[in-house]
Amino acid sequence: MLELSQSDLGVEYAFIYNCARVYVTIVCQDLEGEGSISEEFNNFRNDLDNPDTLFQFEEWILDPLQPFLDEEAPTPSCHEPMPLLQYFSPRTFAFKFVNKKGQLDPIQLNYDPTINGDSSPRTQIVNVPTSSPRHRDSHTKDGAVLRSALPPVPLILASEVIRADNLGDEEISDIPKKVKQSSQPDRLLFFKAGLRDHGHLREMELLGQIAHSGKFGSPWKTSRLVGLVVWDDDPNCLMGLLMEYIDGRTLRDRSRDAPEALKKKWIGQVEATLRRLHEVGIVWGDVKPDNVMIDASEDTVLVDFGGGYTPEYIPHELQQTAQGDLIGLDHMKAAMGVW
Repeated sequence: MLELSQSDLGVEYAFIYNCARVYVTIVCQDLEGEGSISEEFNNFRNDLDNPDTLFQFEEWILDPLQPFLDEEAPTPSCHEPMPLLQYFSPRTFAFKFVNKKGQLDPIQLNYDPTINGDSSPRTQIVNVPTSSPRHRDSHTKDGAVLRSALPPVPLILASEVIRADNLGDEEISDIPKKVKQSSQPDRLLFFKAGLRDHGHLREMELLGQIAHSGKFGSPWKTSRLVGLVVWDDDPNCLMGLLMEYIDGRTLRDRSRDAPEALKKKWIGQVEATLRRLHEVGIVWGDVKPDNVMIDASEDTVLVDFGGGYTPEYIPHELQQTAQGDLIGLDHMKAAMGVW
């Protein structure tokens, strides 16, 4: 899934299928008529926050589109290494769904980005002087980022970054994460697309602050920003972030069968790194064991500084606060049975 938005009128949904991008518009009024189509749709709408319901909704949409997708976006016979530019510049189709004699019927439309939107990860880099009273923060209200606020890392064209994972047919449409530069094929990197929630801007800013502080070498490890990916046709437009690739598993995965001493070591490292972040004025945000990686040295690495929170770990009213971070840490300790 690339995008899902709801309104009183219906749902707009965008997804990638075998490297083709599809926008679907479903208006409640268009589903009225014979059969139970309208009722099924409303049942989905009322529970789309549930992952199981979302999966069923996606299958409900894909089923009537399958003949079209089989013809226009067949599964490739082999998976050639794909540059990020190719992945994010796919053939694009648009549909609206209607009720035709009690069946869900897709009607193809001309794709128009001004109507259907464009889910490509694009963040404009602007040259507003830092002294301007309008823009004192690192990014503007419309999601653009100030050039003066960019961290001192290389800008890399999207055509020069390629997927590095061995993908099965079911994974080829997933947003790329494991990548490498064509000029450095032996160095794995982690790519984070700059999608519309703008969490990448917070992450870019905080990782820049972390690097500038010079206080986060071993054993106080966090994600490390190594580059920014920009569009070939507009180098003033950011596609996403490149970070060091961490060859390991999450703390949640590792703690299931790890000995007590190792779990205590990991929690101690997380706590020490978190307190050091707070000392330099940085709030981690989404504190949970899924956002801690265990690297090849058996040390913890704190990742995902894009904001957000998980209610299981942090109360809503304390999200993006140092107090919320510490409460999240306590919940991590409890979940791992380590105090």
